[in-house]
Amino acid sequence: MSERAPRLSPDFSDELRLMADDITSKAARPVRRRFTQLIDALERARARYAICGATAMGAHGTRRFTEDIDVLVDAHDLERVVAELAASMRELGREPATGPAKQVRLRSKRATTSSGVDIDLMVPVDAVEAWALATSIRARAFDRKVDVVSTEALVLMKLRAFLSDPHSARGPLHRADAIALLAAGSVDIASLRSFVRSDAALAAELERALMTPPPRGRLG
Repeated sequence: MSERAPRLSPDFSDELRLMADDITSKAARPVRRRFTQLIDALERARARYAICGATAMGAHGTRRFTEDIDVLVDAHDLERVVAELAASMRELGREPATGPAKQVRLRSKRATTSSGVDIDLMVPVDAVEAWALATSIRARAFDRKVDVVSTEALVLMKLRAFLSDPHSARGPLHRADAIALLAAGSVDIASLRSFVRSDAALAAELERALMTPPPRGRLG
């Protein structure tokens, strides 16, 4: 009997390179430098984390332009990661402003405009995000091994983001992201349905997304 070939970790380096595009400038955005600083900080802090948002879509077969890097970080590790990044990055803000932070946004100290690559560190605040952190998968980018949210968790995070503000400019984009992920990758639909069965609104939105044809062309 032949041995089963090992499963290769998805590589989303090309999607990160897409972030370097800046049609308003002659210079590329320093995405690789920022990504390296982020992963170095996460590893030094021994943080439990998962790359999420549009950046993670590249690990699941969907090309999507984005301007920043979103990361879920365990609440116990957040401040250690912020401290590790403090040498090269400054805080743009945190929510809430007082008490334990749920989100911290950082920008390079060298950045003179808002066209750089910002980093959003986010603590899980609901069951979907907690599940996303708990079920992260191993991926690769720029020859680094990193943790990203699973396809299933990313679909639910996108649908949850849409439901939280469906009439905003970004609401429909979150929904389109979820539909593209469902169409592009190998998604465990049964596990998704099982997870959302106690959430009627999310369960209904999942079924609508499954019935919707995927968007055409490049997202973003």
